[in-house]
Amino acid sequence: MSTFSFSNDVKILCGDHALDNLPFELRERDCTRPLFISDERSYRLGFVKEVRKAMDNDIIDFGATYFKVTERTCPKNCDDIITMYKAHGCDGIIALGGDNVIQCAKVAKLMLLQGVGDFVYFNHKTEMDAENAVYADLPLFILPTEIPSGIEATDRAYIFDEKNNFFYNFNSVLTRASAVILDVRLTDIMPAKVMATAGLGALAMGVKGFVDNAGNPMALAYATGAIHTVINELLPAMRHNSNSDYRISIYSSVINAGIAYYGIEESLLRDMTNELSIKTSLSPLQILSIIFPVYYKEKVNKDRVFKSVLMPVVGEEQYALSNAKSREIVAIDTLKEFWEKVVSLAEIPSKLREVGLEQSDFVKLADAVINRYKGTDPHNNFTTLVKLLEEAF
Repeated sequence: MSTFSFSNDVKILCGDHALDNLPFELRERDCTRPLFISDERSYRLGFVKEVRKAMDNDIIDFGATYFKVTERTCPKNCDDIITMYKAHGCDGIIALGGDNVIQCAKVAKLMLLQGVGDFVYFNHKTEMDAENAVYADLPLFILPTEIPSGIEATDRAYIFDEKNNFFYNFNSVLTRASAVILDVRLTDIMPAKVMATAGLGALAMGVKGFVDNAGNPMALAYATGAIHTVINELLPAMRHNSNSDYRISIYSSVINAGIAYYGIEESLLRDMTNELSIKTSLSPLQILSIIFPVYYKEKVNKDRVFKSVLMPVVGEEQYALSNAKSREIVAIDTLKEFWEKVVSLAEIPSKLREVGLEQSDFVKLADAVINRYKGTDPHNNFTTLVKLLEEAF
């Protein structure tokens, strides 16, 4: 049996009334004065009001509120959260919003546990040492609005320091959420385009998580579930995007795929996605929905693990009836055919040139990825990366 490690004790609550569990979850962790952080958009769309309603009949109240998280996550947001948390004697964090709010909350938790109050003096290279944490833990409750990013239930966090043009990548148990609550009331009726992007992003993370976690049965379970859900439910979800069951199904597949995807220690695809996300201001899911077919194009005949990818893609019966010698080819072809159908129906971008990227950016992007990535991915070559970007262009 292959040797593997797996750790994920984040509680995931999902469904029509999942938010009603928040007061109970707070009490379970002795959290009576949580800091409630969000952004202006969540306030404007009424999501903040929904959280307040869920708390109305309970004795727990917010220790303080901070609704000034910017559209682009930045160190100043984290500093402000730390300052407010300490000033009001808070004992936990509730984060409501999109990826920007969630990343800020995870990094702020990490900083608080390490006893630092200013991001400038935060030594990001030694923050992984859980034994030196100031507190045993700090309850963090993540409430995604609209589409999750996949990072919610993981030990990962990212933040881009625009002032110094530096990208911080954290991988620490100290960023881990206590619970992720995905409630229908915190999601809009998503247009088919947005639903398509979420589904294809989940599919990309699921496939990557499946391929790179071949010896890890726990990670494979998350990846398999996400792939199967997207293949079978994304098209109906796009046609019936007002249906809350379909919406929650696709969103939960993003979270599940993210657990497998972000569990990979080193990932060139992830590093490249982050660089492109910074450059274009698009979400990682949007970038993944564009580049993942090109990324796997060259690996079809080299990586035999794609034989087993076919199982969650077509189901057990079709897998059993397929030719054992060509299953990896069929897997990739089926995925690409599905991708093309979704892109065509939703009319979402399928090329990097459609999202404002210029070919003159490729050299700098490839350089940045090569300098950051420390693994052994066969794409880890400057010429190969530039070629990949050109094919996706």
